[in-house]
Order: sequence, then structure tokens, then C-alpha cells
Amino acid sequence: MDDRPNNRQGQPPHTRPESPPSTAGPASPTPDPVLERLDRLSDLLMRRIDRLEERVRSLEQDNGEIINLLIAVKAGLEEASGDLIAQLEEADDGTGQDDGSEDGSEDGPLFEVPCGPTMLH
Repeated sequence: MDDRPNNRQGQPPHTRPESPPSTAGPASPTPDPVLERLDRLSDLLMRRIDRLEERVRSLEQDNGEIINLLIAVKAGLEEASGDLIAQLEEADDGTGQDDGSEDGSEDGPLFEVPCGPTMLH
């Protein structure tokens, strides 16, 4: 393919206008206001980034503590549920040996099921 610039109808290629050359030398006593503003914005941005990083570290620490608490709560709940299951099994073993024929309530359902006209449809 052709690497030459595209000069349609004899027009010169589009070029960026150059800024006028600076008359001040490298040791200019008055710094460029644009550069000063860029420096201030850069400093402001760096301070904000530092604060955000600090907040992120704080949140990570808080999240770690919350996760550790949730793990401890889960372990406590598992232990408590295991104890309750063991107690229920012991209670079932104790009632299974008694034959449960005194009032018949051990063999029946724990709750009465409504039937007939009182039952909702």
C-alpha cells in the first residue's frame, strides 16, 4: 500500500498548529501557570489516592474481622445444633424404651391436622 500522505485535490496534509516558541529561557523566574496547575492537581490527586488506599486497607481489615466473627458464629451454631440433635436422640431413645402406650400421644403426629368443615381450601 502507498505510504504517502493523502493530498486530495492538491491540499496539504492536516498538521497540528505549533505553539509559538517561548521567549523565556530555561531559567524562567515565572513558572508556567498551566504547569503550576498541573502540579497542584497532581498533588491533590495523589493525596486522594492515598486516602482511598487507606480506606481500602481499613475496609479489608474490617471485612477480615467480620469473616472471622461469622466463622466463629457458624462454629458455635454447629456445636449447639449438634448438642440439640444429641439431646433429641437421647429423648427419642428414652421414649422408645417406655413403649409409649400411656396416652398414645408419642406415636401420633405432633400437631393435629384440621379436617372437615374447618379445613381451609
